[in-house]
Amino acid sequence: MAVRDIPGKWTPSIEIDFGLAYEFLISMMIWNDDREQYPYEIGNEWFETARAKVSPQLVSAIERLGCCSDRGWINLLGLAYECAPPKDVPTFIEHVRATDALELRLHMIGYYQRRSRRTTPLDVILQAAEGDTEAQRQFLQTSFREDTNWQETLRYIFSIEPETMKNAFLDIFAQWYERVFCEMETQVLPILQRDAEAKQALQATVPLERLVETATNGLEFVPEPWLRRVLLVPSYIERPWNMFSEYQDMKIFCYPVADESMTKDSAIPPARLVRIYKALADERRLRILKMLMTRSYSLQEMADEFGVAKTTMHHHLATLRTAGLVLARPNESQYSLRHNMLSEVGDLLDAYLKGR
Repeated sequence: MAVRDIPGKWTPSIEIDFGLAYEFLISMMIWNDDREQYPYEIGNEWFETARAKVSPQLVSAIERLGCCSDRGWINLLGLAYECAPPKDVPTFIEHVRATDALELRLHMIGYYQRRSRRTTPLDVILQAAEGDTEAQRQFLQTSFREDTNWQETLRYIFSIEPETMKNAFLDIFAQWYERVFCEMETQVLPILQRDAEAKQALQATVPLERLVETATNGLEFVPEPWLRRVLLVPSYIERPWNMFSEYQDMKIFCYPVADESMTKDSAIPPARLVRIYKALADERRLRILKMLMTRSYSLQEMADEFGVAKTTMHHHLATLRTAGLVLARPNESQYSLRHNMLSEVGDLLDAYLKGR
């Protein structure tokens, strides 16, 4: 029997890409994290070592540019995507050098981000980048006004010439690469490549939504009408978290590389297995899973049910999500159970103990 196409139904194309240029930008993004205990598997030692290697002059240059917000680094992921193969850091720096200074400013302030265009007309963002003071005032009123760090970044960018900003970026990139990132390359690149190849193989066997859920370890993907492309980028340095960005009509998921891409030593427990059992070793989190057996709940509903603050409940849900036990929608406080994972918990332990 013939199947009639549904008018208006659209499935975005999917691309899996990897390169040290992406990881380079992500490393600078997480370095801005000012928490005392960093929630990244790379560990506090990496942050301490990086800070010891960064000169006071480089810190001052970063502060002068106003890069105290991670939004700027995230906005530059589109430049990494447009960078020519092999997308290593020297190639990326040369790509930035060849980019028009105004174009670089447009990337930086979010011109190619749909979330910016939802609140500010494109012509206003363009005029702000070109130096129109009224457009800049309007953009400051509509671009993440509650984020004081981002507001500071925008004000500084608008206070200097595009060419001055571009030269400052090139200097920061060169120094960060030489002092911090360069020595990580030989360790990180094979991990990124293994994971990208594994996801490319998986891509041929599962639909887009399942591929995104598997790669991100439990994020529910719902295509939006504007979306035409999806880009999956593996990251080692931000494990176990995901990071999202947009570039024109594309959604970018920077996802944590899977445990099996990290090492081939079968004596070491997979980090995924350790995360799962740590997540389960808490009475409240077990009760949350039991609650989610019935239906999906919002963050507020669960906080009310347990009589705790939303921040406390968010911590528990984040622990469950990074363990792959809970499904969450990006940018939405709605959670449900990953029922298929429940049957895999015992299998993971059994596979590790038996050396499979």
